[in-house]
Amino acid sequence: MSKSFYLHTPVAGLEDAVSTEQGLVILGKSPDPEALLPMDLAVFTARLARKLGVKGRVPPEQAALPYDAAHDNLIFDAPLAGLVTGRRMRFLRGWKDYGSCVKCFNGIGLLGEHVLKELRRLQKAAPAALKADALAFLRSRKTPGREGGAPIFTEEALAAVTDSDIAALDLEALAIWKTYAARPIVCSTSSNMGISLHEALRFMQSTRVELAGRSFTILNDDEGWLIIWCPDEQADFMNAEKTEHLRALETEQPPLTVLHTYINRKQRDPGALKDALDSGGYFFPTNPQSADELQNLLANSLADVARERRCTTEELLADEKSLQTLRSLGCAVEGGHVVVRGGVEGGLFGLMTGYLVMLDETLPRGDTQAVSTWNQASIGAALAAAVLADLQLREPDQLPAATRAELKAVFPAIDSFLSRKQLGKDLPSRIHGVFDLANLQSLAQLLGVVVERHLSGRGTAYVGLGSSSYANGNRCYEILKESLLSNGPFMGKETFHPATHTLNPIAQALIYADDMHRAACRPEFAGMSKEERAAFIIKHARKPEPAGAAAMAGYLLSRLDDRTLSIVELAAVLRLAGFDSALFLEFAGFNKDVQGTNWWLQEASEEGPFMETLARQFLQLLDRDLEELCALARKERVHSRLNYRLRPLDPPAFEALNPAVNIYLTGDNTRQPKPRLVLAILERYETTRDQLAKWVAEDQEVQNRAQEVDFITLVNVGFSRAASALKWLQEKLDAAGKSILAARISSLAQKS
Repeated sequence: MSKSFYLHTPVAGLEDAVSTEQGLVILGKSPDPEALLPMDLAVFTARLARKLGVKGRVPPEQAALPYDAAHDNLIFDAPLAGLVTGRRMRFLRGWKDYGSCVKCFNGIGLLGEHVLKELRRLQKAAPAALKADALAFLRSRKTPGREGGAPIFTEEALAAVTDSDIAALDLEALAIWKTYAARPIVCSTSSNMGISLHEALRFMQSTRVELAGRSFTILNDDEGWLIIWCPDEQADFMNAEKTEHLRALETEQPPLTVLHTYINRKQRDPGALKDALDSGGYFFPTNPQSADELQNLLANSLADVARERRCTTEELLADEKSLQTLRSLGCAVEGGHVVVRGGVEGGLFGLMTGYLVMLDETLPRGDTQAVSTWNQASIGAALAAAVLADLQLREPDQLPAATRAELKAVFPAIDSFLSRKQLGKDLPSRIHGVFDLANLQSLAQLLGVVVERHLSGRGTAYVGLGSSSYANGNRCYEILKESLLSNGPFMGKETFHPATHTLNPIAQALIYADDMHRAACRPEFAGMSKEERAAFIIKHARKPEPAGAAAMAGYLLSRLDDRTLSIVELAAVLRLAGFDSALFLEFAGFNKDVQGTNWWLQEASEEGPFMETLARQFLQLLDRDLEELCALARKERVHSRLNYRLRPLDPPAFEALNPAVNIYLTGDNTRQPKPRLVLAILERYETTRDQLAKWVAEDQEVQNRAQEVDFITLVNVGFSRAASALKWLQEKLDAAGKSILAARISSLAQKS
């Protein structure tokens, strides 16, 4: 008997679904026996990154600055962003060797998936088979050189290699070589994931291993091959900076990467998969693919390959290169069918690593009672991966003992916490997503998000943002829906927010200002010359790319639209950090003249009247008399803090814990400020640094007083405890502010 959303009564003889046994590509009834658990791969991603050069983490007090050669900590306090917003703000980056890009977790996760599977095969291999693989690896090692280099192990040297030498061989290095030395990686991407994969392969060519008194690299400089399916420079969603970066990869020596371009994103994944089938390579999609999505992709790509080769499907499925690719996807060939036994989720599981690193660096601080994370949702898997990591850690008893042991080895602070407490209960967590308003977001539609104040404008969507369709059956959406239904960290439309392009350069400037301020506060900075100071700032302060600042832009826009933040506060902090309107426009990539101003205002106007007004007022405020601007900001921030008590972004009980707000920064693959601009900003900043420090201290008192009049305090302990705070706040307000405060207190009294 059938069931349907579009029948009034059941109708006999109608099937509910198409049989999975029809067609060339079918869904299997059992999973791939080699499929990896999400947490296993997330932890291995961190282990593989360390093997390829990522430094270990150090205690927070020893990690003063990002982009430091001594460590690879990823969490840094953002005092200026905190000053603007009145919250405890932190930035979460990717590893510096990968452009601080969150896509590095995605790329290394995909690499690690196949390395970990091969490693497990080697660990189970018979001694004779393992020795044969090891000797083949050693025989292939060469000294660097364009002519191919000389063998590091001669036949005589190989004959001297003992069984104990073989037992001491780094099996991870052997697994990497077996996986990627001769077979290409075909990556479909907007840009950043391809760049991260290129960098990872270069690290494989430079990471050294020692055995039997000899030193050699995991991959020779003529091993490794990457094909990047990336947007054509003529595509309307590509920008010149990313094109330059990608073209530079293609011309690097020794050769490693080849670019194949597309105009329409619909060409991307099918084209990349077809290339992989032709070459026997690995298919690395930028977005995770569910089993259903992979079935559709394979059906189309295999048909295209068969047509081009003018062969039958039987002949195609007998081709060894095609079989290599299918096996790497966990597929089997049975009875003339390709059996899909799972999706492509290595990138998704790798992206969990960023969230794990954040928690592992947060917990040892001992000062965090709740965690709120803001993630640029539109790049597909990043938001879903953070949610999946959180959900998995909320049920640690479901993790196998071996997985828990690996988690303890790589993320000891998380393991220690889970041994005593529970994530979500003892450490409440919330995860927010941000989408680029320049894209039509099907996830926003699925969640019922409506944006009324702002228009999409004609700005070029940030490369990578919006590339995931989030259709029904999409793995990312399934994870988000699971969280929504289970009261997890992501709660649907209440935790999903738009970002406008007008706010983005302001967010970029605020992020840069925080990095500059952090570096300039170092004790050694005072003793540096002018040129040394500029060099120090350039080393430790990086402008994020537009997509990299999307989460910050979304957070700021949410606060502005809720009237819990004022544009005056933003302008005042950036002014104290060294920006005026001309320097801001130059930093943002506009001409610092009337033409640049008009272009900035025109782009803002296309996103609606709210953004047009914001852009115009922001530039005017940046050039306001500094004392007058700071006085205005002091009045505005009291209103903002009080408003936030009434309209917090997270539930009042969560906000009462003063959560750390972590903002994902997705990368800095963009043109950086020139030394001349850095010096100009720095010189202005140094004249206002004392005022900035004073304001930070003042703001803490305002924050403490405002905290005393939050809704929970008023309801639970009455107005008596808040009386002194109310009196203090009233003295700080003008007549209009006192009237607003009185109305709000009356409203709270009625609610209580």
